Amino acid sequence: MSDLLNPLNCKGYPVIRYRWLRVLIVVVMALQGVVVYAQDSDEEVVPEDQEVLVGWLELTGGLREGTSPFAWVSEDEMGPSLEGVVGQLRTVRDDERYLGLILFMNDASLSLAQVQTLSKEVKAVREAGKKVLAFGETYSTKDYVLASSADLVLLQHKGAIELSGVSVEEMYLAGLLEKIGAKAELLQIGQYKGANEALTRRKPSEAWNKNIEGLLDDLHSQIVNAVMENREMAAEQVDELFGRTWAMTDEELVEAGLVDHLVRRDLISVTEIEFGDGFQWDKQMGMAYEGGGFGAGGNPMAMFQLLFKQRAPAVTRETVAVVHCSGPIYGGESSRGDGMFSDDQIGSKTVTKLLARLKGDENVKGVVLRIDSPGGSALASEVMWQSIRELGEKKPVYVSVGGMAASGGYYMACAGDEVFVSPSSVVGSIGVVSGKIILGGLYEKIGVEVTSRSRGKYGDLFSSTKPFSTEQRELMLKSMQNIYDQFKDRVKRGRGSRLMDLEAVDEGMLFTGQQAVELGMADQVGDLKNSIDALVGELALEEGAFDVKHFPEPVSLPEFLNGVMGVSAKRVDVSGTLIGESVKRVLGEQAWVSVSRVLDGMLLLKDEPVLTILPVGIVVK
Repeated sequence: MSDLLNPLNCKGYPVIRYRWLRVLIVVVMALQGVVVYAQDSDEEVVPEDQEVLVGWLELTGGLREGTSPFAWVSEDEMGPSLEGVVGQLRTVRDDERYLGLILFMNDASLSLAQVQTLSKEVKAVREAGKKVLAFGETYSTKDYVLASSADLVLLQHKGAIELSGVSVEEMYLAGLLEKIGAKAELLQIGQYKGANEALTRRKPSEAWNKNIEGLLDDLHSQIVNAVMENREMAAEQVDELFGRTWAMTDEELVEAGLVDHLVRRDLISVTEIEFGDGFQWDKQMGMAYEGGGFGAGGNPMAMFQLLFKQRAPAVTRETVAVVHCSGPIYGGESSRGDGMFSDDQIGSKTVTKLLARLKGDENVKGVVLRIDSPGGSALASEVMWQSIRELGEKKPVYVSVGGMAASGGYYMACAGDEVFVSPSSVVGSIGVVSGKIILGGLYEKIGVEVTSRSRGKYGDLFSSTKPFSTEQRELMLKSMQNIYDQFKDRVKRGRGSRLMDLEAVDEGMLFTGQQAVELGMADQVGDLKNSIDALVGELALEEGAFDVKHFPEPVSLPEFLNGVMGVSAKRVDVSGTLIGESVKRVLGEQAWVSVSRVLDGMLLLKDEPVLTILPVGIVVK
């Protein structure tokens, strides 16, 4: 096998992952009567009669979840998804032509929950008798957890492993607000909630310390245990290596048992031993390039046809529907993250309309809700809880939790018949927060005079210049208590006797998915595929006689343009601001997703009086 045949020197699937961004240029030029011809796809096609294959799976950047948001952009041009990568691993596992695969960790940005899902699939490939070799120039903590599930860990000469662990940096801004003449008056119910502390305190409370420390201990333990089991090392040995690996040479990493072989970039020294030299690389692994998109040449009419492609009929026979709910919770319409225009937002109107539609479709036999949310609007959470239960009265509803189902996210999740979580999912935060920022002192400092006018006893309830009066504070706390009691009631009704002790998990406490199962807050540790398989089993659907459809469906170009010109859910998007872009660069892609969702959700206080939201982003580096 020559160096020229190595996938590192070939163009392939990862190269075209953002080619769909040309679409806006194409639309504008098409409207001007200019024909644009795209380049022919350079995707290699593996012959059907090829007898010996080795898969090449390159993980770069993040993995999206759910379908492409656009009907006029193919799945492969949108870039890799978690479901797609799982499918590729299963192709290698099940297809006898494959000897195994190379897992190339090339600056991946995955959540810990995604790492755990992929690790399980890699182990399944190995159990099928196939070899899995992990390769990287450098490995972060999450990269290494995934790589350690392979048969061999390969490191490029002079490469590095950067094991650091789990980190949370909490900023307490009460001192800053005081210096500028502002003051946060935030109220919360749930002593462990911690939602008010960042703006009202100079350091964390004992209750919040207990809450967050317990969560981080379990997350770190999961990482250590994964490496320990995968590499057959003692827990103390693994724990001692965290941090120290940053200063270790490549040879020392081999001596420590973290790396099996140091290799050149062509990998020939290892692949010839493990796979021989009579195989062909396959970067598709069952994911055929769809063609006909902006990565394929052709006549202009075909391109126009693609641009104005309508969404395909969603359900034509017995179907399990998978509804993706990601991001902060808002009242109004959802928005979908496309990597360019917006971040994911869960809008209660969109979700309730979709669930009502699925309820009325006789071909939809059951529904899986895929939830990844820190919470948000308390009212929107309640509205969706009701819709989920109405659907559940007619057909089974399972829940699959991704990285998080916290506060309002858990409010939604507990409405499901069965709840599946990843071991590292963040679950709980049963509590509420409300309040306002008082800016009277700031106005005075900068020479702004504010004249306030109001009518009615509580007309100035959310005045920006003065704090709540005693009577107003009592009113707010009573309203919050009502919502908190309602939240707990929904949890009790949803979980029933499976919940061991509600008092042990309320008051804003946070848990990992693993802990949540032990406490009865969730039913099983498992990923999205596990939840789908369990639902299919309950429904007794025959293999090959049903479909799995993901929602929301991709929108057509006219629908997209209409949405751009229109107004959707009430939202404050911090990602496009100068501060947001700066923080995003510092934190990295996956960490930004976690942090920005919390920031977006907290900014809802300007529109809604009471929120059910997790107050902090959890970052695994």
